[in-house]
Amino acid sequence: MSTRSNIRIQSGNRKFQIYRHWDGYPEGVVPDLQEFFAWNKGRNDDLSYTIANFFYFFKRSAEENEVEQRKEDKRIEEMTGPSWKNPTHLSGILTGYGIVEAQDPEPETWIEWFYVADLDEKTITCYEIGRTDPLVCEHAELVFHSKHPLVAPEKRLLANGIAVVGNKIFEVPSKTTPGQTYTVTLEPVHCNCAGFKYRKTCSHLKAAIAASGEEAVAQ
Repeated sequence: MSTRSNIRIQSGNRKFQIYRHWDGYPEGVVPDLQEFFAWNKGRNDDLSYTIANFFYFFKRSAEENEVEQRKEDKRIEEMTGPSWKNPTHLSGILTGYGIVEAQDPEPETWIEWFYVADLDEKTITCYEIGRTDPLVCEHAELVFHSKHPLVAPEKRLLANGIAVVGNKIFEVPSKTTPGQTYTVTLEPVHCNCAGFKYRKTCSHLKAAIAASGEEAVAQ
């Protein structure tokens, strides 16, 4: 089943919203967005060009991926002419992303994640769509999940494997699951682990504060 999401890109009082049909969870969307904004760095100050370039970047990536996949599958041995003009072979690039009206997610939609990429603040904020009944599209609300820099910076390592990845944003390794990390933000204070969701505090948050010497700012 697809994990559907909306991505809002905004600057000042202008905003555009993009629908992404698949891989809408933060582990998929945030790295993709950061890769795009790094590629688009010469135009990240211009919202109109950024939106146009967004579709070029992701549609071109989808085209290249599908061509390579079909070559690997030996479904086609040779493609003649501009490949993007052949929808029979490249039906995947005709879907995946779309433009939607820029508004908060409506309760009746099945969007599961919502992202706000702010070109002025240079941040990507992730929200999960919370519902009182997950089987009924009613009473939807935006639940803050995490905040990330628009372009991924080089990580600066602190003590105990903790890394600074943005302004008051940290990656903290799990003590129980090797290779697992959690994103901790100090402004507003948040961690995307299960413990923080229920207790509003956790060992990852405390570790980030201790390692960085920063102070947490409540929501």
